[in-house]
Parts: sequence; C-alpha cells; structure tokens
Amino acid sequence: MQSGRRYSTAWCFLIGEFDNPQSIWLTSWEAPLFCQFLNSTFNPAAVSKSQCSWAVGLDVTNCTITWSPQNQTWQNQTTATSPIQLAQNHFYDTWPVRIWKTYMPTPGDCNSLGMVEWWAGRVNTTTSGRGQLVFNCNSFLDALSQQVPANVIETTNTLAGYTAVTAPPESSIPTFKAVTGSTQNVIYGDTISPPSAIDYVYDKNDFNSGFMVFLAGTGATLAGAWAAIGQSLPYTDGRGNRHNQFNIYGQLPWPPTPSVDTFYVSAVAPINYGDADYYGFPWVPTPQTNV
Repeated sequence: MQSGRRYSTAWCFLIGEFDNPQSIWLTSWEAPLFCQFLNSTFNPAAVSKSQCSWAVGLDVTNCTITWSPQNQTWQNQTTATSPIQLAQNHFYDTWPVRIWKTYMPTPGDCNSLGMVEWWAGRVNTTTSGRGQLVFNCNSFLDALSQQVPANVIETTNTLAGYTAVTAPPESSIPTFKAVTGSTQNVIYGDTISPPSAIDYVYDKNDFNSGFMVFLAGTGATLAGAWAAIGQSLPYTDGRGNRHNQFNIYGQLPWPPTPSVDTFYVSAVAPINYGDADYYGFPWVPTPQTNV
C-alpha cells in the first residue's frame, strides 16, 4: 500500500454454502458490497464479531458473530420466516462460516485490492435475544476426530487425517414426499425416487441414526431444514396404505405440508443432494414392495 494513503475497511461474512440460496451474506459496511471473484453481494447489516483467536497447531479456535436481522416476522416457511425463529429450531447448526476483511481504496470498492480471508469455521450453537442472533462458531478443526500427537502439524502426518467428511455409503439416495398425518417429530413419507424404489416401503431400522434433509420446491415450507432420525419403520394408515415412518430426535419447527414438502434421507450424515453418484458407494437399503 502507498505510504500515507488512507483506506476504508469493512468486514464481510458468509454463513452457509456458496450455492445455498438461503445463505446469509452480510457486511459491516453502510452499503452493499459486490465481490467480483465470488460473484455475490454482501448486504449491509447490524453485524459484528468477537476477536478471532488463532493458534499454531491443531487446536480448535472460535469466533462469535452477532447479527440483528431486519426480518422479525414468524411464519411457517423457512424461506420467509425470521432468522431468529430458524435459529431457535437449530436450522443453522453446523452451517459453514467464512469471514473476510476488505481494504477499499475508495469507499465501496472491495475489488481493486481484493479481500483477505480472515477466519473460517462452522456454527456450533446459536443464541437468540431481543432482536439479535448470536452465532457461536468453531473452526473447521473441531471436525478432526483422530488422535494427533502434540505439536504435530505437518500435512504429511497420517494421524492428522479427517474422517468427519466421510460420505454416506449410498450410491443412490432415496427421496420422499411427506404424507398426511405427519407431525413435527413423526414424519410419514412415500418414496418418489430413485425410479426403482417408487412407492417402496423400507425395512425397519434401515435409516436409524441417519438424517432427513428437506428440499426446495414450489410451495415448500421446510426447505433446508434437517433432522436426525431415531428410528425408521413401515407404517400402515387407517385405509390400509403402507408408508415409511421416521421418528426423529427433537422436532421440526412445524409439520411438513403433505405432497408438497419433499426430503431425502442419508444413512450416515447430511451431504449436498446429488453427491452420491460422485462418491459411488454401493450400499442401498433393501426396499420391500407394498402389499
């Protein structure tokens, strides 16, 4: 930088994935900042962060982001309701977090000098108050589950391998549409894909300890919401029709809309929808036909 020249600075935050339409793009600057290399706009907001901590080695660092969202209206639709309501229902848990600092030679120009990557991690917990939301974040190293010797940080050390990003052992992830009678913690579903499994009912306990993740779509009310599955089993309604039943830990913010809300189920962990073909794992639960 030129000696004696003054620069404006601003913090930029991304909570969520780059390709998630519900991700939160925020900046402490007074006006929107368009970033060319991300092809995205950071929106002005009442947002601040704690002092980010760093450590040499594999220790988990943390950061706190405080945000006062403008939307305070509570609705039964994830794409329109208040972020505070979503946070209270653990919608943002485990979402990735990235922080940049930008140096602007002229106010509002965050492209000439670019942006400095400042910190990255994921949401651990959220705390809501009157008109504000606090994201308590841990660095990505909290996903490290291997025992690593002290002071070992070399990339060639095999003990420092990551296992938390292991993909679910499926080659084709089944998707379902919600069925009438579903509640906030008991979900009934009919399979809609893969084609070979349409209207199949899976065996008892096929998806125990897995996750269901709700998809976007016309009229969808739970897009992006997810839940851990305690038990899955066949279910027969009062008319003799058989469905899949999922008993989930905790509860969804509201019941799914029958025939409108759809979801996929993974047997190990939530992943980006469509990634299964890439990983090419051979295991799929054995379905049973309706009778």
